[in-house]
Amino acid sequence: MAKSGGTRAATGLLAAALLAAPAGLQHGASAAAPPEAATAAEPVRLVTANVPFTLAGAKARAQLRHVATSGAHVATFQEVRTRKVGRVLDRETSPGKWAVHQPAGAAGASAVAWDKERFAAVDKGSRLAFRGPDYSRHLLWVTLRERSGGQQYTVIGLHYPPNASKDPKMRELYRTMNANYRALVGDLKKQGRHPVAGGDWNNPLDVPREPWGPVQVNKKLSMTTNWQQGTACKSGSSARGGRIDGFAYAAARYRLQQQGCMKRLHSDHRPVWMTFTAG
Repeated sequence: MAKSGGTRAATGLLAAALLAAPAGLQHGASAAAPPEAATAAEPVRLVTANVPFTLAGAKARAQLRHVATSGAHVATFQEVRTRKVGRVLDRETSPGKWAVHQPAGAAGASAVAWDKERFAAVDKGSRLAFRGPDYSRHLLWVTLRERSGGQQYTVIGLHYPPNASKDPKMRELYRTMNANYRALVGDLKKQGRHPVAGGDWNNPLDVPREPWGPVQVNKKLSMTTNWQQGTACKSGSSARGGRIDGFAYAAARYRLQQQGCMKRLHSDHRPVWMTFTAG
């Protein structure tokens, strides 16, 4: 499958994301993460992709395959809802290649997947992002350890509510999710983990449009976004997603190597990817 249109090298500094499991971060999650390894690792390719819940089964499976066969090492998926992402990836790609964190119930509307040949999960969890009148969304996170070298990364998968700039009710949900996102990042940082957050932010990631938008919120967390480092897509946007799909990370800890956008295929958003290193 085509990997991107428009990679750009970007400058931005370093990262690591790791250490012991923070108490109270997750619901029913696993063992404590071991100490950070000092061994340098190869670049990690992270992709975020919307798989619209309106897609018929065959198209949804093709969309998941489109991302999983793009060279991704880790992927955050939005709108997967009741689809069993792990089962789909086993059928549509190499069986046993992918591990997936997709909790049961409403929290499973999103998922985080990783290449088991490269990473082992040492910790994972979920936290309520907001509870709205029609649906709720959750923040998912997983701490991964390189099987070779031991370097660890914590990845957050997220999906913010839409239309917050125009709808006061959605804006309130957005602000609620901001508070829970800040709390999760803060709790992770207290344990020495500096996460990379990927997903659909439903607000521009390149410029600070509103004071409650992702650029400003991440700035207060000493984090930047991939779109602030350069334009990920040649067209200037991730199709109908504008510049709302992408990543936030600690610029003092991660080095962004390249970024780009894939073909949309069946989604209304282009999957966005970046490669980064930690040191």
